Amino acid sequence: MGFTEKFGGLIAKDKFESEFRNVLKRQDISVTAKESDTIYEISNGSASLKIDVGKVKRKFEKTGSLKELEDLARSAGLDLRAKERLVSFTNGQELLRLMLMRSRDVTSDMISADFVGDLKKTVVYTPDEENVHTLDAGMLKRWDVPPEVVFSAADRNMCRMLSRAEINEEVIGGNIHVLDIKINSPIFCSSLILCNEFRTLVGSKFGERFFVVAPSRESLLVLKNITGDILEGLGTVTLSDYRKAKAPLTTDVLLFTSQGIQTAGRFSIGRDKFKGDNSDGKKQ
Repeated sequence: MGFTEKFGGLIAKDKFESEFRNVLKRQDISVTAKESDTIYEISNGSASLKIDVGKVKRKFEKTGSLKELEDLARSAGLDLRAKERLVSFTNGQELLRLMLMRSRDVTSDMISADFVGDLKKTVVYTPDEENVHTLDAGMLKRWDVPPEVVFSAADRNMCRMLSRAEINEEVIGGNIHVLDIKINSPIFCSSLILCNEFRTLVGSKFGERFFVVAPSRESLLVLKNITGDILEGLGTVTLSDYRKAKAPLTTDVLLFTSQGIQTAGRFSIGRDKFKGDNSDGKKQ
């Protein structure tokens, strides 16, 4: 790299710092500490958080565009206001949601519980129903509330989301009944199965016994029945979504009945085959 290029790069970095602070200021946010070239601590006077600006900084130095900076500042403002509300359970409970996660992705500092198979339900919060943050288990002590109260509040909010969903029953392949469920926040789509009212809603259309496939957070398929002639196509779609997903969930087929939820079988990732399995499904 020549002298001119090095000098130009230095100017771009200095300009980023200035523009970054300016866009934050317009959101009534200030930088309170700088841990590195990309890690900043910011505050709105009532709450603070750390953010990584590495990706946005590289984009700015390449294009000079302020769009990503402004988007980051708006998102940070929402996060700070959410943290203000989370100081108390009373003020913060409307931000709580349930998130379906693989056991391997759940850590000990999360508020979680077993769901079925390798899946867990975790309590998260969202400032805008697009960006999701896990809730530290230490919040239970600070709020002085038991886990079941927090799960109940999160479930109530998920049920509200489900009540606003666009739900259409379709018949594909001649005789295969499926439910198409769309919500404004796709990241919570599969997590709708955690809602207490999910079984009741689907049961009113499909009866007490139905199947669910949830290969990723944004992919959910509800079927009235599964027959051998549709397994190959179902497996192809399920495995494709699972492999491509940023947040994969499971290749299991979940069976919902009046007695609970269990694993009816799974599509093998290595062989793209379906293996029936009723032996290890945990009932809820």
